[in-house]
Amino acid sequence: MPYQPNRTATQIIKQLTGAGFTVSVPGEPSRARYTLTFYRSVHFGTMDVSAAKGRALRLSMTNQLNGRTKTAEGAVKIRKLLNDLPQES
Repeated sequence: MPYQPNRTATQIIKQLTGAGFTVSVPGEPSRARYTLTFYRSVHFGTMDVSAAKGRALRLSMTNQLNGRTKTAEGAVKIRKLLNDLPQES
């Protein structure tokens, strides 16, 4: 099944790339989701996207300097987490 995110997941991916993150999409889903990986200097993380409906399910982001990991589930909480992210690393 080819990777097809819904409109909200696509906007989140565009927000990540617009903030300078490199986003990689796997060729095949793992079980019922695609696990996208992204990174930018000291931040890296994963975002799970439903393979069936393309919904953004969960985002986990780690700061390598302090070792803190932030997670968010659902599109609204994911966007809030990304909006709280500092512009410069």
